[in-house]
Amino acid sequence: MRLDWVIPATWPERTRMLFGVLVTLGIGWIDYVTGNELRVYPLYFLPLTIGAWQRGTAASVGLAVTTAFTWLGSNWLGGMHYTQTWMWAFNTGTQFAAFATFAVLIARLSVALAHERLLARTDSLTGLLNSRQFREDVGDELERTRRTSGMFSLVFLDLDNFKWVNDNLGHKAGDKLLFDVAEAIKRSTRRTDRVARLGGDEFALLLPDTGRAQVEAHLQRLMDELHRLFAQTPGMPVSASIGAAVFANGEGSVDVLLQRADELMYRAKHAGKNRAVVEEIS
Repeated sequence: MRLDWVIPATWPERTRMLFGVLVTLGIGWIDYVTGNELRVYPLYFLPLTIGAWQRGTAASVGLAVTTAFTWLGSNWLGGMHYTQTWMWAFNTGTQFAAFATFAVLIARLSVALAHERLLARTDSLTGLLNSRQFREDVGDELERTRRTSGMFSLVFLDLDNFKWVNDNLGHKAGDKLLFDVAEAIKRSTRRTDRVARLGGDEFALLLPDTGRAQVEAHLQRLMDELHRLFAQTPGMPVSASIGAAVFANGEGSVDVLLQRADELMYRAKHAGKNRAVVEEIS
C-alpha cells in the first residue's frame, strides 16, 4: 500500500494549497461555533506556518489573505460588534498585516535554511557536489549494490597542467575553466549519475549500474567534451587524466573504493597524461 498521500510534502502543489485553505476555513468554523469564550485564534497560525514553510513568500501572502478573511467571517457570523463600522476594516487590515508578516518571515527562513543545506553539500564555484556529500553518496550506492548484487563505477578526473592556466592567464581564468569543465562533465552524464569537485582541479563521478563497457563509452563522451573545451583556447596545454574503477561485489569500504579510483587516475598520469585507465575491481 502506497502512503504518499498521507504525507502532505509529497502532494501536488495545488492539492497542498487547497488543503491549507480548507484547514484554515475549518479553524474559522471552530472559531465561529465556540464563540468568544474559547480562544482558538492561535490555531490560525498552524496552517499559515506549514504553508509558508513549504510554498515560499508569494504563496504565504495569499495564505495570509485567506486567514485574515476567514477570521473576519468567523467573527462577523459569530455576532461580533464594534462601536464603529470602520473598525471592521481596520481590524481586518491589522490581522492581515500580522499574518502576512509572520508568513513572510517563515517563508524566508525556509528559503535561507534550504540555501544553507545546499551550500553544505555543494561546491560554491561549480555547483557540483562537494567531497563530503560525494562520500555519502558513494556509501549509499555501496549499500545498495550489496543488497541487489549490482555494480557501479567510480571515476576520478584530474586536470593536467592546470597550474599553467593560473600562472599565465590568471586565477579568474582558472576558475572559469574549472566551471566549464564541470559543465562539460555534466553534459556527458546521466540524470542518475553523481558528479563532484573534490577540491582544486580534481573531480569525481559516481556511475550507478555501470559496467566496464558502459563506463568506457561514457569516458569517450567525456573526453570528447573536454577536448572540445580545451581546444577553445589555442596553446593551452591542459588535458585530463582519468581513472575509472568498476565495482561489482559490494565489498570494501568507501575509503578503499575511493583510493582505488584515485590510484587508477595517477596511473593514467604516470602513463603520459591525457588518457583514461579503466579497471574492474573484484
